[in-house]
Amino acid sequence: MTLKFLHFADVHLGVENHGRFDPFTGLHTRVQDFIRCLRFAVEEAIKEKVDLAVFAGDAYRTCDPTPTHQREFAAQIKALSDEGIPVVMVTGNHDHPVSFGRASSIDIFSTLDTPEVHILARPRLLRVKTKAGPVQIAGLPWPSRSQLLTRNEYKDLFDDEVAQKIQEICAGIIQDFADQIDPRHPALLVAHVAAADALYSGSERTSVIGRDPIFLTSVLANSAFDYVALGHVHRFQDLNPSGGPPVVYCGSLDRVNFGEEKESKGFCIVTVRDADGAGEERQGLPLFSLEGPQPPQTHRRETAYRFVRTPARPFLTVEVEIPPETDPTQALLDAIARHDLEDAVVRVIYDLSDDRPDVVDLKTVRTALDPAFFVASVTRKPREAERLRRASVSEETGLQDALARYIENNPDLSRLKPDLLSCAARLEQELQESEKG
Repeated sequence: MTLKFLHFADVHLGVENHGRFDPFTGLHTRVQDFIRCLRFAVEEAIKEKVDLAVFAGDAYRTCDPTPTHQREFAAQIKALSDEGIPVVMVTGNHDHPVSFGRASSIDIFSTLDTPEVHILARPRLLRVKTKAGPVQIAGLPWPSRSQLLTRNEYKDLFDDEVAQKIQEICAGIIQDFADQIDPRHPALLVAHVAAADALYSGSERTSVIGRDPIFLTSVLANSAFDYVALGHVHRFQDLNPSGGPPVVYCGSLDRVNFGEEKESKGFCIVTVRDADGAGEERQGLPLFSLEGPQPPQTHRRETAYRFVRTPARPFLTVEVEIPPETDPTQALLDAIARHDLEDAVVRVIYDLSDDRPDVVDLKTVRTALDPAFFVASVTRKPREAERLRRASVSEETGLQDALARYIENNPDLSRLKPDLLSCAARLEQELQESEKG
């Protein structure tokens, strides 16, 4: 048996930064960019004659997409469905509603009972029939804190304790999935999670600061799976390149901001092939036998993947250090002329010494930037203020004392000191009262 499938994630339809409204289509130009990349991925998958498509979360920018964004995303999912390609989607953190009990942004596909489309809003082991044969898919959606905190035994936990508990629960779920896998058939883990070993782009980095669970690669790289398809991190990478199975973030389809400027954007085409030549003989066997002992794994499979780049919008930063005695405007024009601006979102940052006035002719500079798709900014690089000795603040330091020391190291805030300290006092009082209650 040879299984070929599409692994894509982090579409983020609805991102509207660094663009403009297009009067001819009624869409924001950046929305058009993301649609173009999504359509490219779907068309490439159809051209490759894939047997399956797995989406690892974050269809939209928010959990409340506009009808227009829903229409555009649904059109591409329908294109896969119309080709008889099963689509399995797990919910990401951007798909999850803020309030517990509300529907996710992709639940509508379950309601409409779209043929060949499966939504995994909760952890679940799914059996999917494909043209190549049966496939086992273990789905792990974004582990929502709100679901855990609805249970009485967890509602009083601190943030770090909640994250730790979620990690433990999800690790157990992954192992439970692995224990149920029938080794005669390909098995995938599809998850929208933050991994400890991942390299982050910047736009998703806030998810790993203190509040949300972080998963070890060793937990995700369970040998029961032939491939681990991850979403959430926008940079393409394999966290388990020297072992098996591959643990792959396919990355986002287009750039969200300048933090992703130097990254390639795209998706993966994955092939899982029986290495012992016995795949064809096993296709007639039942997919699962959950009662009684599982058959021993007497064969092995080979997994290979290929990263395919999308026509993502290029982002370009032109950084210019202006030498002394050089005309600032001319220095910027010379630097701009050395770059290809065509179709790019561009920003210009110039460094001018403190003793020189900022006399850059912005109108002339912006004229030179006309070939760019969009000019995000032309700004002077801020000078780092002389670093002051950091105030000594420990866990025992009260909020007011910590704030007072911070203000001492930031003279610009001195005029706001009375108001800030007053607010801090009220917060401390409210905290004390809530703890007593």
